[in-house]
Amino acid sequence: MFEEIENKLSDILKSNKMLSCELEENQVKSEKDKDEIFLDVISILDVFTREEKVIADHSWNQSEDSQKAIKRLTNVKKKIGTMLGKHGVKKILFEDGFSNDDLCTVTDTEPAPEHQNGYILSVEKEGYTRNGNLLRRAEVVIVKN
Repeated sequence: MFEEIENKLSDILKSNKMLSCELEENQVKSEKDKDEIFLDVISILDVFTREEKVIADHSWNQSEDSQKAIKRLTNVKKKIGTMLGKHGVKKILFEDGFSNDDLCTVTDTEPAPEHQNGYILSVEKEGYTRNGNLLRRAEVVIVKN
């Protein structure tokens, strides 16, 4: 009888361990799936950013009507950013102005004697983290003298 109870307890513990591992695997998969969704949403923000630049480059933002339309589109972009923030997605900020190999990819370099090597001249594509983990690297142009 004692052996039977011991065997049942052992079976229950094995089953519990398997279920625990399965639960952990499902949680990891769920987080990866969420990251993929957030990356898709971020790609929509990229489109907004590119189109804002095109509009400005072509001076299509000069009339009052176009400025109103741009403001509406900018509001959508802000709402998407707010939604991402609620889920722990944050834009990578380079507060000291220098590139960080863990957070960005250097896409180009340019000389600029007034700045030190590694100083970020422009962010070509925003980078993002989610809950402290890298979601997407920023793409930057830095100084190389």
